[in-house]
Amino acid sequence: MEHPPIDPSLGGKAEEQETRERILSAARQLMAQKGYKGATTRKISELAGVNEVTIFRHFKTKVAILEELLKDILEVRQQLEQGIQGEYADIKQLLINYARTYFNLLVERKEILMICMIEADNHPEVVQLFSSLPVTAVDVLSKKLKEFEEQGHLPKGDPCTAALMFISTFFYAFMAKYRVNVDLDIEEEKLFENASDILLQGINCKK
Repeated sequence: MEHPPIDPSLGGKAEEQETRERILSAARQLMAQKGYKGATTRKISELAGVNEVTIFRHFKTKVAILEELLKDILEVRQQLEQGIQGEYADIKQLLINYARTYFNLLVERKEILMICMIEADNHPEVVQLFSSLPVTAVDVLSKKLKEFEEQGHLPKGDPCTAALMFISTFFYAFMAKYRVNVDLDIEEEKLFENASDILLQGINCKK
């Protein structure tokens, strides 16, 4: 039996994509350590195992590499919404799962977030990208709390402020651990649980 000919372009596309990912991975690592200026295309090429010509074939400028890395921060709404959907025993368990989802998203993107902090002064547009993750997390949670209010599961209040306080707890914990290396002396799961308890106590005290 004759087999259809293999398209040689398929292997080439896969190899090109793998090369592109290696370049982005090397740039992410170097920029997080050395900042945008310190991560030269020469150092990126050395770490990625490619020459500089290859880098500029995939990305016209070094700024284009940075922009590609930062796009990853914006693609979180779907994951956050998934973290707040489904069946839960009570609202507390939903909040704990949402806190875990959000904190893990921060940790998964810690290198990119470090780049944002380093480059905020040099690239003002980075500040908006840096804040987009917590802002999105607050928006998703506040809408869910509002939904609970309308269903009668929570007393009427200010869901936006409640969500902001809740999300700020984990953003601070993330910054303390990964930016300034401060040990908060509390396990992450316990932090998720305690913050959920405090949020619900604050909301329910309005009854």
